[in-house]
Amino acid sequence: MVRSLRHAAVTVFTAAMMCWCIAGTALAQDSSSPFAVVDVQGALRNSDAAKEIQAKINERRQAYQRQVTEEEKALRASEQELQQLRSTLAPEAYQQRLRAFRDRVTGVQKSVQERRRALDQSFTNAMNKVRDVLVSVIAEIADERGAKVVLFKDHIVIAEKSLDFSDEALRRLNERLPSVPVDLPPLD
Repeated sequence: MVRSLRHAAVTVFTAAMMCWCIAGTALAQDSSSPFAVVDVQGALRNSDAAKEIQAKINERRQAYQRQVTEEEKALRASEQELQQLRSTLAPEAYQQRLRAFRDRVTGVQKSVQERRRALDQSFTNAMNKVRDVLVSVIAEIADERGAKVVLFKDHIVIAEKSLDFSDEALRRLNERLPSVPVDLPPLD
């Protein structure tokens, strides 16, 4: 009995999927399907503006890294000097210099965190501009095609290729927004 129920469920499921596929094919052949699919993440990643943003952010990140490397060298030199002076300084003088060194280390760590946070914020702000234009482009294409629902491509298992307008969205995005100004935090 359980076996026949399982067989019936599989049969009903298969029939439903076949009907859905047939209906999907009929909708896909109609140029004004109520559904459309777009690869939003792919468009954001591959757009000219996003590539430029990433390049600018990476360039500034590398400049920050060079600065941090220099600061670390200076801190190591100060630490070695402090270790050498330990035996010659009075305990109070050594503790005072040790506190000053630790404060300096804390300051450098804070500076690194603030730079990272500012750089992340610059990236987010610039990419939000790209995302806003992409949404506008997607809405425009969906309206032209008569689509009532646009789905993320990465949430779809199977879809007719004619429903996907990712390439068109990317092309229009690149035309409309070839670059975006990035408000980079200053170098110290």
